[in-house]
Amino acid sequence: MRQIKLSFILIITLLCFVPFATAAELPRVTALFQLTNSTAYEYDATWSPDDSRIVYVVDGMYGSELWVMDVDGSNKDIFFQKNRLEQPDWGRGGILFIAEDPHPRDPHQNIWIINNNLTDPRRLTYNKTELKYPSWNSNGTKILCLWKNNYNYEIWIMEPDTSNITRLTFYQTEVDTPAWSPDSSRIVYSFQGDLWVMNADGSNNIQLTNDSYEQLDPAWSPCGKWIAYSSDENGDFDICIIRPDGTDNTTLIRESRPQKQPDWSHDGTKLAYTTYQDLNLDVWAAAIYIEPEKATTPTPTPLQTQIVIDDDTKSNISRLMILGGVIVILVVLVFIRKIIKGMRKR
Repeated sequence: MRQIKLSFILIITLLCFVPFATAAELPRVTALFQLTNSTAYEYDATWSPDDSRIVYVVDGMYGSELWVMDVDGSNKDIFFQKNRLEQPDWGRGGILFIAEDPHPRDPHQNIWIINNNLTDPRRLTYNKTELKYPSWNSNGTKILCLWKNNYNYEIWIMEPDTSNITRLTFYQTEVDTPAWSPDSSRIVYSFQGDLWVMNADGSNNIQLTNDSYEQLDPAWSPCGKWIAYSSDENGDFDICIIRPDGTDNTTLIRESRPQKQPDWSHDGTKLAYTTYQDLNLDVWAAAIYIEPEKATTPTPTPLQTQIVIDDDTKSNISRLMILGGVIVILVVLVFIRKIIKGMRKR
């Protein structure tokens, strides 16, 4: 009996003083959907600006192809084909993607663009070097990309007409998979297997992860609170999430097959990604629930005679009150037990 009492007291004390878990605040997957299922490789999915369609890459019989489908995987249709293309990004200004020039001795990968009517494909850059991962900022005024310089890729930005080209990183070693924040003020990228964040002008580089695993394909959620990415921490690549300050790093989608290339819908309720299973690549989508921001009420200005108590102090006071109440109840129970014993002796 005494051991039960001590255990009860210990549990109540821990509940009072240990901070409550915040797992309910983490994004969670409510459903998974397979959108493609053919014998061809299908990958690199990205959402249209209104989230009504998805564009993706298919390795076809005669080269790489751009296909479009509805968000439920229906109405699939091809609209562009080239010897090699990859990494589409659908923004206000159209679809950016990388295509290889068909030069037999000196091929180069340049940025191409197709308008939002899925017509008029044209080459945007004419550089005799390699470019990768083009993407629009939120209002379609800047293009982010990787540009090969001295055998390594660095992060650059430019205007849609390819003017005002600016180099942002000078690592002189491999940088990978950059992506804009939703307000275009920051850029997340992978460098030497870890995730980093910097300002859109290349300043204030901050490392988010620091381990021996590979973190790639970061994609910022539209609410700005989360970054989805692919990580091989669990063996195969899984879809993980992390806050922009490096906290709450956790696995979001883990299955028995590798998963990469996450891409948020613009309303933040879905995440498209690529899976590798049975020697094939397919496009999947996850329905995501993110707890909405709690409405904040304005804090009244205290009078000079008032004592201002912050939230932490209030929380500690509440816990002490709960602990005090539990102790009082235990004392009363012990007292009642003694009274009952005394009555039995009589």
